[in-house]
Amino acid sequence: MSKPRRAIIAEENSTVPLDIRVWYEATTLRDAGWDVVTVCPVGSYGLLGGAASNTKGAPEILEGVGIYRFPLNQAERGAFSYLGEYATAFVSIARVCWRIWRKGRFDIIQFCNPPDIFFPIALFFRALGARVIFDHHDLFPELVAGRFPGFAGRILYALARASEYLTFRAANVVISTNESYRQIAVKRGRVPRDRTVIVRNGPKIGQFVPVEADPAIRRGFPFLVCYAGVMGPEDGIPELVAAIRYIIQEEGRRDILFVLLGDGAARSQALATVKAWNLEAFVDMPGMIRDKAVVRRYLSTADVLLSPEPLTPLNNRSTFVKVGEYMAMGKPVVAFDLAETRITAEGAAVYVEPGDVRGFGRAVLMLLDDPERRKRMGEIGRQRVLGQLGWEHQEQSLLQAYELAWAGGRRKRA
Repeated sequence: MSKPRRAIIAEENSTVPLDIRVWYEATTLRDAGWDVVTVCPVGSYGLLGGAASNTKGAPEILEGVGIYRFPLNQAERGAFSYLGEYATAFVSIARVCWRIWRKGRFDIIQFCNPPDIFFPIALFFRALGARVIFDHHDLFPELVAGRFPGFAGRILYALARASEYLTFRAANVVISTNESYRQIAVKRGRVPRDRTVIVRNGPKIGQFVPVEADPAIRRGFPFLVCYAGVMGPEDGIPELVAAIRYIIQEEGRRDILFVLLGDGAARSQALATVKAWNLEAFVDMPGMIRDKAVVRRYLSTADVLLSPEPLTPLNNRSTFVKVGEYMAMGKPVVAFDLAETRITAEGAAVYVEPGDVRGFGRAVLMLLDDPERRKRMGEIGRQRVLGQLGWEHQEQSLLQAYELAWAGGRRKRA
């Protein structure tokens, strides 16, 4: 019996199985016969009863996937804080990958961004004979520009563009989450188009299914409106809270409960704003719920779901996992009008002029007062997930990317 091909998937800014995209990739490869090991930070997984760091011993085995976890203090603010985080991650990932290589080598190593700093490791293992895949999750230069304005930000942006280019060039194959990201790879990274493969973000059809509504979640309110996702600087949480204030205080609606599920750097300020604006009776912010069954119950009970990401160069080109999950639940979405959000949701969302928080609030109210339209939009979204966007439709593209990398980035001629 031939030895199975071996793959390493390394990431810095999240951890498995909480990073659902990376976990889907790892389990898809496992099911296709690959021996798969992931390298990731402990992150919040350790707080949830998961394993601690294990960079020196045997990997944790979860559902047939090996996992090495390394300790990492997440940066909170300031360039030096991020440099410290990235340096720690770089050293940890390099050490673990080298240890794995010495024990039994591997055929393909996949790096997931952000950040775009792992090209030296990629080039090192390419020189030893491994193939390299770059899984392009985020636009790292745009992330840097959004976090660091001014002269220092421009310098950091230039460095990020250089590291992005080198990361693209170090890969045999680039996985893009959508066509906008593929264009970045082709134009900014000078990657030949035939060495790029689109693997979209999408929920698993067989797992992310609507469940029976739970009336207790409504807490006696006639309507429930939900947000479920990360609450970072780019996610539009201040705009969302402003829209809620408009609905409650200017439109005088007291019949709606807003539940904001998630955590991140923007959550503490949002909590303070909700309190300062006297919205606490109408806004519930229970934090990040890791149990997907509970999340599905919230989303299935909701009448309208929210995607308030503001217009930025990053957001306009990005595909948000939450939008696909909302659609899988068969629920209508209210979103600011961003190019890739419109491509994903099509007729399943109402699109609002970016920055118009009152318009966002009016769109929510319009849907709440039109149950037939909510039903039609929800059916459109659910059918798009079933027919095109679900992870089951992305699996063959992922396996295609791996076969292409196995061939050294050269497509087989017909």
